[in-house]
Amino acid sequence: MRLRREHGITAALGLSLVLAIVDLRWSYTLHYKLPQPDFYVYYLAAQLGRAHGWAAIYDPAVFLPPVADAVGKPLPYLNPPELAWMVTPLSYLPYTLAGWIWTGLLAAALGLTWYLVAPGRGPVRLIHLGGAAALLPVFVGILFGQVCLVVVAAVALSWWLLLRGRPWLAGLALSALILKPQIAFLVPLALLLSGYGRVVFAWLAVSVPLAIVTLLAVGTAVFHNISQSVHAVSGVPGPIQSSLLRQLPFPLAIIGILLVLAVSAVILWRDRGSGPSLPIAVGLISGVLVSPYVNFYDLSALVLAGWLILRMNPPRWQKAVTLGMYVPLYGAPIWPILTLVCLCGWLVGLAALSLRTQAVTTQRAAA
Repeated sequence: MRLRREHGITAALGLSLVLAIVDLRWSYTLHYKLPQPDFYVYYLAAQLGRAHGWAAIYDPAVFLPPVADAVGKPLPYLNPPELAWMVTPLSYLPYTLAGWIWTGLLAAALGLTWYLVAPGRGPVRLIHLGGAAALLPVFVGILFGQVCLVVVAAVALSWWLLLRGRPWLAGLALSALILKPQIAFLVPLALLLSGYGRVVFAWLAVSVPLAIVTLLAVGTAVFHNISQSVHAVSGVPGPIQSSLLRQLPFPLAIIGILLVLAVSAVILWRDRGSGPSLPIAVGLISGVLVSPYVNFYDLSALVLAGWLILRMNPPRWQKAVTLGMYVPLYGAPIWPILTLVCLCGWLVGLAALSLRTQAVTTQRAAA
């Protein structure tokens, strides 16, 4: 048995290495002139914001020409200015040095998420780390300098603090969602429906002032400028958008969104008081499905959802479903519809698990 286990661990780590090499070769097909193109967008936003004011980073006439010259494609800055403020210290450094520091930060964010949440012990946890790093959304997210892993680490930290009975600090950690809200914006609502009101109150106490500061810094014209920027790059090839609104006709997408929200609400209501793992996982899965703007590398947030579900020690079929999600997440840039179908099936599976748990609890109470 020990030999079988050791061979399995070796095979899993070897497969992760092979997938990482495939990821690297695949990423070259995106043809950007500059390494870490997404980080360059943040870096340039910080520089232009310091020079011309923070409203200028959303003006397509100001922002798109220099980023197109450097990267080879017109990539707009669509994040709140807080992300540019976070990158501002790095904007004083040469780009190459700043990029390496940023890559280290992203790797540290993945490492923190793994350290806090990954299930299992010893080599099993190491397999989870290797598998996560080799997952295409995670790999490309780090390679391109995407901030999504920082947000995922903040959600993981919030979960860890909740387990230790510190809801106010957990809400403070969740305020990092403002850096890229679309990948986890339903997590606070999911926690509220699950009875974690203090967490949400603490999150609002920080996020609302941040939103006010944002509007004061960029003005209301930012909404018009963002609309113009999105329209200007609508025909430019780029990463696949992996959400219901982007992959389905509008009427079907609305129906799908309503069903996702309804199933999520049922899960959260039935499992109130069962701990923070399930509501955060459901918030991440449903948030990706209903978000209006999700790139395929934003699916890295679902690694955290999977780890949280596995930590709940679910039945074997649910473990198989959760681990099986590796395939559609890896293939998201090629088969986005299949990925969405599998995500919906994953959510329905969690609803079935929720109903089964409720039935078992009722039987025990009756006995």
